[in-house]
Amino acid sequence: MPWLTSRHAILAVLARGGGGSLCVTADASRHPGNREIISQCRTAGIAIKTVNQKWLRDTAGSSARGIAFELRDAGPGESGGAVVLSNWLKEHSGETPTGPILALDHITDPHNLGAILRTAHLLGVPLVILPARRSALAGDVVYRSSAGAAAMVPTAVVPNLRTALEECKRAGWWIYAADAGGESLHVATIDSRAVIVLGAEGTGVSRTIREGADVVLTIPDDAPGGTTVDSFNVSVAAGIVMYELFRRRIAGQ
Repeated sequence: MPWLTSRHAILAVLARGGGGSLCVTADASRHPGNREIISQCRTAGIAIKTVNQKWLRDTAGSSARGIAFELRDAGPGESGGAVVLSNWLKEHSGETPTGPILALDHITDPHNLGAILRTAHLLGVPLVILPARRSALAGDVVYRSSAGAAAMVPTAVVPNLRTALEECKRAGWWIYAADAGGESLHVATIDSRAVIVLGAEGTGVSRTIREGADVVLTIPDDAPGGTTVDSFNVSVAAGIVMYELFRRRIAGQ
């Protein structure tokens, strides 16, 4: 289970009813910000353990400063956390989606993942799919970078992304690969049941994923001639695509 050492992230988990256990040193328990966390944990019936600082840093990581929360995976009905893709698709089969599913193709930078999850939470993305290998997964850096939003966005970690996308297709979702050389984002027709696949910087979306996509989407740019910068940062690209779909949804397009 991941450990959270940011007070902001811990409070975000508690606000959405997430489970886990709290570890705190005797000295840190007197800090006003920590007392608020301890009070909320007691109210929620969450276990609180008093530990020493060396044990805490050895166990929760070097960023632990007197307090850390061991996060439990989300259970049925909880708004964020780990979900099983097949179960999620069945449970939401008859719903009008609030936004696109995001599928992240080997995004290894936890800061990028955290930024993507923060934007996903704010723009109503209902699910993020991550492959288990060669991906940044939930952890303290991700939670810090997302300002706690990582605790609120349902995430499905899958063994194979291509297989997961095929499962989404069978459930009625359309696959859109965000990559170079495709239809321009601002004019492309995008179904409300869209899975947007974003790839790592430099390599982009994997060849097999791109070939299996229904549509390839490209973000237009106006870079000056001769530039050596040929792509957006992946978290920026994710924000542009998510906002475009959000804009269309609230405009009724």
